[in-house]
Amino acid sequence: MKTKFSSINLMQELQQKVYGQLCEDFMEKKYQKGRLIYAPGHDDDLVFIIKHGRIRIYLAMEDKELSLTILGPGDIYVTHTRAHVAAIDDVTLLAMPTMRFHHYMVDHPALSRTIISILGELLKQSFSIIDNLVFKDIAGRLADFLCHEAEYDGRQTEEGILLSLDLTMEQLAAIIGSSRQTVSTIINGMQRAGVIYKVERGIYRIPNLDLLKNFPSL
Repeated sequence: MKTKFSSINLMQELQQKVYGQLCEDFMEKKYQKGRLIYAPGHDDDLVFIIKHGRIRIYLAMEDKELSLTILGPGDIYVTHTRAHVAAIDDVTLLAMPTMRFHHYMVDHPALSRTIISILGELLKQSFSIIDNLVFKDIAGRLADFLCHEAEYDGRQTEEGILLSLDLTMEQLAAIIGSSRQTVSTIINGMQRAGVIYKVERGIYRIPNLDLLKNFPSL
């Protein structure tokens, strides 16, 4: 899975003057790092946009968690789903009752098309998660995640792609649906195989992306 599921930053879209009243009607909500923001069955039916920070969307079943995505500034989500919403960083959300937001979408067709595009990318992400869970083991899911992040947010250097994850080992494990110990063991194996190198905490160098993609079969 990718930590950034949409290429559209809704905060930038809303800077247009035509959306001035819409922006004024949002309620700003702030949450501290690590806090559970919303859980299934939440009383309020809200649409929210992330203004600052990152949140994790995940499903929880008994003692297991399945991450769906990580959302950042400009991404949009809702409270009326079966998923949990937790703050990875200190977070600021812009929230609005769903029906009120729906009225704005009716009045602004261009905004509706943007929202549909974002939701389409989220659906694509959901199918990618299902594919990973069904057809890939933990090592494969981790390699796939690192490749996606490197292609999307990595920095090309003479020695390979430099990737800053800005995630703890626990957070990384939660994203791919595993334990901290297992993920740590696989990353150590990747380093021994020479497909990644740890530069410092949370920062890795990937000398050859194809080698990382094929790591489970090396």
